[in-house]
Amino acid sequence: MFIIPVLREDVKNDMPDVYQQWLDVIKIMTKTEINEEKLQLCYSCGFFVSKNAEKLTDMYEKSLKMLYPERLELELSKVRVVLAMKYGDFSMTNKLEKGTLPKTIKTIVSEITKVKMTIEAELHNDEDIKDSIPELDPSVISVDVIKDAVKGDHNYDLDDILDKISNKGLDSLSSEEKEFLDKKSKNI
Repeated sequence: MFIIPVLREDVKNDMPDVYQQWLDVIKIMTKTEINEEKLQLCYSCGFFVSKNAEKLTDMYEKSLKMLYPERLELELSKVRVVLAMKYGDFSMTNKLEKGTLPKTIKTIVSEITKVKMTIEAELHNDEDIKDSIPELDPSVISVDVIKDAVKGDHNYDLDDILDKISNKGLDSLSSEEKEFLDKKSKNI
């Protein structure tokens, strides 16, 4: 489950009716005029999947073969979102209708999906999947944070790297692959 603070303007743009209804409820419950600047808002969201092990395994196997656009749609279909609004001592939460995904959540899920797919494609060495994944948006997610979290030595195969250079050129190598190749060349 993720908790994501959200700007008032984003909620107003994504769900104007819900926002106004909630303001009206807060006004009635607190019996005061609402200073919208004092509202605190956040989304919480999580990915929910079938509890049936067979269905889950089938979905996982199918998802490994999906290119990015199709996989993103699958991942978005699993997301459930709760909106929370706090005003002074009064707070409200409500699960949004299935399929209701605010722009902020869609953006975050998109980036999470890119990371998941990149890791899976690397593990399974699937170039078609890798090629379908758009670049990470550095304003949403930091590659350095991911690298720090994953930290570990990669066991690269020299022949695989040379084949990759032959097929796609030197620029197709990741910085880690280039570093591995550089270290290997110094040991020869």
